[in-house]
Amino acid sequence: MKPAETVQLGVRKLGSVQVFDLGGALMGEQMDPVTQKIDEVIQRKRLRRVILNLQKVESIDEVALRKIIACLIRPQRSLIFAPDGTCRDLFQTTHLPHSIKLCKNEEEVAEAFGSFLFLKDKVFQVPVDETQPAPKDYGLERRRSTRIRVAIPAHLTFHMKDGSELAAKAIATNVSQGGLFAEFLDLNAPAYSKMEGLEQSEVKIVIPPNDTFKEEIAIPAKIVRFELLKKQYGIAIQFV
Repeated sequence: MKPAETVQLGVRKLGSVQVFDLGGALMGEQMDPVTQKIDEVIQRKRLRRVILNLQKVESIDEVALRKIIACLIRPQRSLIFAPDGTCRDLFQTTHLPHSIKLCKNEEEVAEAFGSFLFLKDKVFQVPVDETQPAPKDYGLERRRSTRIRVAIPAHLTFHMKDGSELAAKAIATNVSQGGLFAEFLDLNAPAYSKMEGLEQSEVKIVIPPNDTFKEEIAIPAKIVRFELLKKQYGIAIQFV
């Protein structure tokens, strides 16, 4: 077993929601500077909703757990993303306030925060592929209703330059008739340096069953462009 790393904190956004990425060994009083930083960001930006990503946590003790919960009480709603079962079990065995939700995957994150993750700016909308004589909407057309403008989970399979396929879990933070804009909560998602130059390449989208779509939807698509955001990137994907 490799030695646990010291605590690490990253700050970014997913859609319209602030994300705090915690990693390493979360131990007692060593957490004070980290939780203070999180609290400062929450107060300064007057955040009403936040996501705490514990994907890269090596270990966590009871004191650190209590400190994490305490700093997540200030927002109206907080979400803890804990895909690791051991880490998730620690939170499940303690009392979580009603304002804090524990999630194990992107599907649960999108279900809990869907309308808040959604990016309303038209710059993130993907135009319809005009080269198609009768573009399909794959059952997504009705999503143009303002009542259901929510982010949805998306499983993506990219076709790489060497002919291989690369799978990734994403959250579509904008969905339109022409396509979707995908971002990653997953810290193991491919780096932009690995994806660079894949514009116009094929990508398969699979929308797993969720609150909006009761059945799985598979959609052929292509990458239109990459958007370099402050601390990550997003992908504009067009249906074909």
